[in-house]
Amino acid sequence: MPGSKSSATARGTDVADVADVADVAGAPGAPGAAAGRANQKRRTRQALIDAALALRERGRDPSFAEVAEHALVSRATAYRYFPSVEALVSESAAERALQPLERVWRAGEDPEAAIGRAARELNRVLAGDEVGLHVMERSFMAVWLDGAGGEHVPRPGRRLRYIRPIVDALKEELPPAARRRLVQALTMVMGTEAVLALRDVAGARVDEALETSAWAAQALLRQARAEAAQAKARRGAARAAPRRERPAAAPARRRGIT
Repeated sequence: MPGSKSSATARGTDVADVADVADVAGAPGAPGAAAGRANQKRRTRQALIDAALALRERGRDPSFAEVAEHALVSRATAYRYFPSVEALVSESAAERALQPLERVWRAGEDPEAAIGRAARELNRVLAGDEVGLHVMERSFMAVWLDGAGGEHVPRPGRRLRYIRPIVDALKEELPPAARRRLVQALTMVMGTEAVLALRDVAGARVDEALETSAWAAQALLRQARAEAAQAKARRGAARAAPRRERPAAAPARRRGIT
């Protein structure tokens, strides 16, 4: 049937492709258009991971075509997100192993302790399958290079599922700019690159890598808190300091009068 999902897939297009085009054509240059395209790409990537998980939970070792069909996207689209079925399987395994945020932190708990647990948990999952870890990182690099000169497929950003809610809990202590910088800093000590650096570059054992990443995450959060407290104290001291009285101006001399 013309315009149906099956005919679109046969032509190498799919719902994700059409949505991307609609984002561009609907409001060229409009604020939020780029964010809309990035969100659509993230949803498509997640749909592929969810499809692989669902098939593997049925005891299947799915092919790339099967995963794409289950996710309702074309195989050509799937290849834009994952260069191989091995990369997709590694991603889905990490997704399944990762604990939900509620297991790491709940509102009202100490953010410093929580960010240490979050770093340890995420990096534990990645370090637990080092072959899969290297396959995922190779996949990220291959997809980025394939998109060189154009729009890149966003990384999954799993670490941000932990980082952002914990940092947002500090909004009474940290101003927006400080929270943004803290989020950025924490991405350097959690995730694939952090584990690779600790294991392959620093030569840390797995237990050392996990403890070091947790220590670094907590140190970053403590530093952000300390800087915010110091800035607040300086502002308070400036407001409390008595204003220096300006010296009275000398009376003007009138011309012709000695």
